[in-house]
Amino acid sequence: MRVFGRWRKNSNNIPVSEFDGNRRYSKPTIGQKRSLFDGIVGFDDVKELFDMSIMADKPVHLLLVGPPASAKSLFMSSLTKLERSYYVVGSSSTKSGIFDYLFEYRPRYFIIDEIEKMNKRDQTSLLNLMESGILSELKHNQKRSTQLKTWVYASCNSTEKLLPPLLTRFRDMHFKPYTEEEFVNIAVEILDREEGLDRDVATIIAEAVFDRLKSTNIRECIRIARLTHGDIDVSKLDKILQTFAKYRAGTDKTEQA
Repeated sequence: MRVFGRWRKNSNNIPVSEFDGNRRYSKPTIGQKRSLFDGIVGFDDVKELFDMSIMADKPVHLLLVGPPASAKSLFMSSLTKLERSYYVVGSSSTKSGIFDYLFEYRPRYFIIDEIEKMNKRDQTSLLNLMESGILSELKHNQKRSTQLKTWVYASCNSTEKLLPPLLTRFRDMHFKPYTEEEFVNIAVEILDREEGLDRDVATIIAEAVFDRLKSTNIRECIRIARLTHGDIDVSKLDKILQTFAKYRAGTDKTEQA
């Protein structure tokens, strides 16, 4: 939901929206916060930290770091449920596009998936916003400035391509690859809840994906569940697994999550 406010000037003559102040903005209720992450199994401590950040009076920027298929993107997409949120993928974002949106819509929550794929110039554009809330740009020989109260939430596979000054503005949290037990438990919960699969059948699929495909990609489990229609025929499951293994890339081809 986008909220537009009237403009006023602060003492530095930088325009500020009246809705940027805490008095004018309704923070999410406890129920609304809990519903943000209902689709994510586990990570209760990370969910709680996001809850605290969202409820903080001033921005606390959070960065999730970890391998593919470790729930990072699920957190990012869940955060888009927040009022006045703006979501981008780092690989498709540009400084001009980001600035135009920030100036026009003044989001309270700026969510960036795959932030490491932003080029250095675009990363630099976030520094002042995250440190002081001041956004300024020189465009067509004209300078425009504003001040925002914006929380930045981001994810990446690795921090190697992030500018050190940008990294210091985040509290980064590093996700480890799932253990077999964690993967099976999470996969079973998701297959039960989202696919209506019998938990015993879900367990067979999850264990097969982990052991035979050497994958911790929950989506592999979902694909197999749909292909088998939830009816475990051992020969059919074996054929699916063989085909998946035969035609995958040389390394495990997991997807961003």
